[in-house]
Amino acid sequence: MPNTARVNGPSKPLVDMHPIARVSVGQILGLVEAIDEVGGTADAATISQEVEMDIDRLGPVIDAAEFLGFVKVSDGDLTITDLSRKVLHANVRERKKIIRDIVDDVPIFKEVMRMAKSARRPLSREEVLGAIAAQVGTHNADDFFKALVYWGRYTELVSYDSESEELTLRAPPA
Repeated sequence: MPNTARVNGPSKPLVDMHPIARVSVGQILGLVEAIDEVGGTADAATISQEVEMDIDRLGPVIDAAEFLGFVKVSDGDLTITDLSRKVLHANVRERKKIIRDIVDDVPIFKEVMRMAKSARRPLSREEVLGAIAAQVGTHNADDFFKALVYWGRYTELVSYDSESEELTLRAPPA
C-alpha cells in the first residue's frame, strides 16, 4: 500500500515528487497567501491575475500546493485547507516541520533517507540518482534529484555539497 502523508497532510497517496519537482516553497506559500487574501476560495483565473502569473505557469504551483495538502481544487476553484491556514500562521521553524512531515512521506524521499541511514555515510550523487532512476526512470532522475536536494535542504533533513557531490543526512532541529 502506498504511503500517505501524516495527519493533516494530503489525503491522496504520495506517489512521487512530480508536482514539487520544479516549484519552490515561496511560490506555494505565495499562492496560499493570495487565496487567503481573497477569502480562502477563488477561481484559478482570479488568482492568476492576483499573483500576476500566466495560468500556464501557475498550474504547476497549484498542483504542488494540492499535492502537499495546502489547497483543494474543484471545478477550477481553489480553496485553502486547515493545513495551509496552520502554515500561514506558523513561524519559519514550524513551517519547515509541517513541510518536513509531508515530504518525509514521499516514497522516493523516504527511500533515499533509508539508504543514507543504513550507509552511515554521505551518499554520492550517482548513488542517489541510481535509486531515483530505479523508481522513476532515468529521464526524470535529474529533476527529482534536484527537487530532493532543494526540499531536503529546506526541511533541514539533508545537506548537499556540490563540490564533492555528496548528500548527507542532517539531524532535524528539535
